[in-house]
Amino acid sequence: MTKESKEKYKTTPWKVTTNRYVGFVDIMGFKNMISRIPHDEVYSMMKKVSKSVRSIQSVFSVDYESEAEIDINVSMLLFSDSIMLYTRDDDSHSLENLIGSISTLSDSLFTDGIPHKGAIAFGRMTLDFEESIFFGQPLVDAYLLQEELKFYGIVVHGTAEINGDIFEDESVVEYNCPLKSGSAIHQTIVPGVSLSEEFEESTVTELEKKVVAFRINTSGHLRTYIDNTLNYLKTVKEIGNKILLEEENE
Repeated sequence: MTKESKEKYKTTPWKVTTNRYVGFVDIMGFKNMISRIPHDEVYSMMKKVSKSVRSIQSVFSVDYESEAEIDINVSMLLFSDSIMLYTRDDDSHSLENLIGSISTLSDSLFTDGIPHKGAIAFGRMTLDFEESIFFGQPLVDAYLLQEELKFYGIVVHGTAEINGDIFEDESVVEYNCPLKSGSAIHQTIVPGVSLSEEFEESTVTELEKKVVAFRINTSGHLRTYIDNTLNYLKTVKEIGNKILLEEENE
C-alpha cells in the first residue's frame, strides 16, 4: 500500500454494511465459574479480559489519529463471555491486523490463565454502532465453528481461507483440529507468534507451560482440551522449526 493510498484509506469512514472479517472468541467455562467461584474473583478475571481487549486496540490503532480511521474494532460483551473483533473491510491489510490482534489476544488470555477458543470468518456484516445493531453470516459462522472445537485455540473458517488467501507459515498453520465429533483440517492462528517476526521455539514453549498450568483447576473430560492443545502446540513448534531450517538452507 503506497503512502498516498494509505492516507486515503485512513480517512475513509467505516461502512455500516460491507464484506469484512469477523473474529469470535469464547471464554470457556464462564457459566460454571459464576456458580462455583466467588463473585469478586469472576469480576477480577473479567477485568483481566477487558485489559487484554484494550491493549490490543491500543497496539493496533497506534498509527491512526482517530477511532474512525482504525481498521480493527474489538468489542467485549461485559455481561457475557464473548469477545468479537471486526475489520473495517475486506482489504488484506485489515486481515493482517485481525490475525495479529487475535493472536495477541489469545496469548494474553493464556498468560492470565483464561481458557478460550475462537474462529474468524468472512462475509457481509452490518455494524451499526449508533443503533447497537450487529449481525451477519460471518459472525454466525465464526460462532458455530468455535462451538465445535475441542481444544484451546483460534481457527479459520473456510470463508476466510478462500477470500483472504491466508498463507501458511509459522503464525498461520494448517492442523487437523479435534472437534466435538471427529476432527477436520483447518488453518489456525498461533497465539503470540507475529506475522512479521522470525519464529522462536521459546515462544511456543512458554505457551505450553501456560496450558499445562490449566490442569490445576481442571479434571475429568475437560483435561482433553488441555491434551489436545498441547498436541497442537507440538505441531506448531515442528512447523516453525522446519521453516527456520529451510530458510537457513536456502
